[in-house]
Amino acid sequence: MLRRVRDTLRGLQPTTDGPPAGPSPGAGPSTSTPQRREPVDRPPLYFHIGAPKTGTTFLQRLMYRQRDILREAGVLFPGEQFSAHVQAAFDLRDTGFDGPDPHAAGRWAEFVEAARGWDGATVFSQELFSPAEPKHIEVAMADLDFAEVHLIYTARELSRQIPAAWQEDVKNRFTLSFTDFVRQVREPNRLTHRQGRMFWDMQDAAEVLARWSRSIPPSQVHVVTVPPPGSPRDELWRRFAGVIGLDPDIVEPGQLFENTSLGAAETAVLRRVNRELAEEVGWPLYNELVKHHLAQRVLVGRPGARAIQLSAADHAWVAGRSREMTDALQAAGYDVVGSLADLHTPPGTGTEAPDVDEPPLEEQLDAAIESITGLLLRISRLRRGVAEP
Repeated sequence: MLRRVRDTLRGLQPTTDGPPAGPSPGAGPSTSTPQRREPVDRPPLYFHIGAPKTGTTFLQRLMYRQRDILREAGVLFPGEQFSAHVQAAFDLRDTGFDGPDPHAAGRWAEFVEAARGWDGATVFSQELFSPAEPKHIEVAMADLDFAEVHLIYTARELSRQIPAAWQEDVKNRFTLSFTDFVRQVREPNRLTHRQGRMFWDMQDAAEVLARWSRSIPPSQVHVVTVPPPGSPRDELWRRFAGVIGLDPDIVEPGQLFENTSLGAAETAVLRRVNRELAEEVGWPLYNELVKHHLAQRVLVGRPGARAIQLSAADHAWVAGRSREMTDALQAAGYDVVGSLADLHTPPGTGTEAPDVDEPPLEEQLDAAIESITGLLLRISRLRRGVAEP
């Protein structure tokens, strides 16, 4: 059956060359009258560089959707398409999902010129900036020498980040098992451990900020911690808005997309789909139909989905690694918005024998049936020109 779906996918033409554009700009309710900032000699530029799976998608879609309101308040969020910040990151780093992205050429320069021509604060926001090499960071800082650059790094507790990062990799057509992924994260410096090294290049807050902040004083480096579970839904936005000097109540979070993680059975099914498809389906089509539709619409949020958890032994290791990271952040003297305690691994969690890589077949079968049904319905609607409900 997977081969039939694969063959059908190969026969379709993608409707977009990159990540789908976000919702159209909206005029969310405002509880106060925003005041335009006065021009300054070196306007602030808030460079939000990561990390993935820390509410970045929520923040980015919120700012993109209501960027006109932000402009009235004196804050520029550049880009006429939601994918523009991804392209700016790729352009700066001369990379892409499948090698250098031709659609990204010149995008970084466009962002720089937009910020140069704006008389207030500017926000760049994309987690794909975080793994930039020193040579790319030097270019960025030289290009932005007209601005007072502030770095923003949103950070979340590691025992939640590791499972989230693994399933996100699977959503981007990787096939590595969770067991092997965790092993790579624990031993990232082995030459064969590519994904483990990639994880820390984006998720080690202390290392990422040390790499990016060589020419920036600690007072202009802001660590925004993701609030713990059970916090108000808009608390992350309020923390972020406080850093950029914006009244958080001028925009309404509303029912925006949140990049929710998949469950164990759902991720197992997607890994099997990735192995079947291999490289026969190009990235644009995979991005549209598999990642954004199958993974993020059909499989996310299924009732009864079981969370992906670390083993008890791995959980204990993460607790120690988290302490090392927060100690380094504290020693660096950065501005912490929230609390470094938000990044400490809570005790007493983790399981003795997680079955992440081999969840019950009944659960996988249910997820597989929904996957096939969801893809075929999407294909049918595409052929008939019917919009998604």
